[in-house]
Amino acid sequence: MKKVYMVDDDIDMVVAIRASLESKGYEVEAQHDDKDLVDNIRQFNPDVIILDVMFPDDDSAGFRIARTIRHHDDIKDKPIIMLSSVNVDGSFPGEFTNRDIDEVYLPITEFVNKPIDPKDLIEKIEKLT
Repeated sequence: MKKVYMVDDDIDMVVAIRASLESKGYEVEAQHDDKDLVDNIRQFNPDVIILDVMFPDDDSAGFRIARTIRHHDDIKDKPIIMLSSVNVDGSFPGEFTNRDIDEVYLPITEFVNKPIDPKDLIEKIEKLT
């Protein structure tokens, strides 16, 4: 069974994605902040991480969280799908795409805009795992 770890403050989004993934046989764990994140990821040992960008106290928390994950040798190679509405919200100048992925600022595997059709998300997860 493939395991997915979600980090997103939007509880409704997490519930919807969790339901879609679990209906396809995935084991899903989630949290809504970055408290004890590295330890939680280590404990769950997911095949892929789904990460939001914006959190209530920090519009760019997801970027920082991705960099934190990449600085821990035992979890740094986990694929990270950054699933965010940051482009719709207009919080940052320009628009983020996969072209912006780099090892320093945006060390993720795939950037995906919210909303996403659950089938498309599952296809991306399958491709990365």
